[in-house]
Amino acid sequence: MSRIAPIFLLFFLLGGICLADSAEFKLDNGVTVVYEYIPSTKIVSVQAWIKTGSVNEDEKLNGISHFLEHILFKGTKNFKPDEIDVVVESAGGVMNAGTSKDFTSYYITLPEETAETAFKVISDMIFAASFIPDEIEKEKPVVLQEIERKFDNPTYQMFMDAIEVLAADTPYRREVIGTAENVRSFTPEMLRKYYESHYHPQNTTLVVAGDITLERVKTLSKKYFNVKSRVKPSGGYDREWKTTFVSSAEREYKQEIAQDYVLVGYQLPASAKDAPVYEVLSEILSGGEYSLLNRDLRDKGLVTAAYSFEILNKRAGSYIIDIAANPNESGKALSALDKTLQKMSSGKVTEKELERAKNRLKSNVIFRKEKAGRTASEIGYSYTLDLGDYHRKYISLIDNITLKDIADTSKAIFSSPRIVYKTLPK
Repeated sequence: MSRIAPIFLLFFLLGGICLADSAEFKLDNGVTVVYEYIPSTKIVSVQAWIKTGSVNEDEKLNGISHFLEHILFKGTKNFKPDEIDVVVESAGGVMNAGTSKDFTSYYITLPEETAETAFKVISDMIFAASFIPDEIEKEKPVVLQEIERKFDNPTYQMFMDAIEVLAADTPYRREVIGTAENVRSFTPEMLRKYYESHYHPQNTTLVVAGDITLERVKTLSKKYFNVKSRVKPSGGYDREWKTTFVSSAEREYKQEIAQDYVLVGYQLPASAKDAPVYEVLSEILSGGEYSLLNRDLRDKGLVTAAYSFEILNKRAGSYIIDIAANPNESGKALSALDKTLQKMSSGKVTEKELERAKNRLKSNVIFRKEKAGRTASEIGYSYTLDLGDYHRKYISLIDNITLKDIADTSKAIFSSPRIVYKTLPK
């Protein structure tokens, strides 16, 4: 992982103790540690972010990152199966984990006085898992049920087929959760091999945010995370892919539903580092009661709901617009949508609309930063995707976006080939 520029450290005296607002350092084994001081909360969030997700998988291993996340709760060198939850709860903490296409993360948020529990538990999970065969077999039905539940959503197949096209020829086209066939095939040996290749110190960022001193963070990090490297990290995380760009296409699905559902999808020549302009664009288009899609489509009775959002992975992106319309009225809705998109592309967004979108995004960030867990997550995301101090610059990046940026970005997206997929009533 590339190291960011040195973070400016602010020091101040509090009760005779010298505290840093933020700091970054590396352990001897290559783990990057990032610290953010949040005073007066009495809460600490400890998170480990691993540079591995479904992007590292092939067809046979698709789903192994997500399944491995489940298995790491099922026994380690120092904790028996199902003991981890009890230990964390006894320390007053809450714990969770998540797998994405680019990364896997684990976090514990708990009172400051029991912070050591979080360091000990997470370190054991990511560096000393047991891979007990019986526990692996018991967890398979849990994940298989998750896979089955996907189809409760009548538009699920349409969405996944769209992503397959928009992310063609890249690992991003595959689902994080994988396939039932793959999950049934995973063995302790397969899981351990993947774990030892990717859960490596050099692939790990440890983030600690909250009411805790830098000195204590350094002590606990070195005690629990400065483990000996098993093997060199597996290659492949940073490999480049040549995406096949789509041509315009349409497709229809039939389901037992009462509305028309429409997905309009565009490929983006962009990645996570380009998020601010796309987030402002989406906020103008569908964020809140005064957004363009609500005003131009929903409030006129042309749709019952309309949303837009960007999917920005480390090395690929898509832009999606979802519409729900009354039966047999998706055609009218699409015509109205195109007029709104043309308005954005031709620079007809107003300064007031731009400022409203910026203010909503900035207020969301400010409110999130009141929570240690959210702050740690934003830091982990930035470091794991090699975005440097993106989490610190976010508000200024939003402030610097102009009406011309919105018009140029809209034109680049909405004048490109698109797919239009519909799920319609039978």
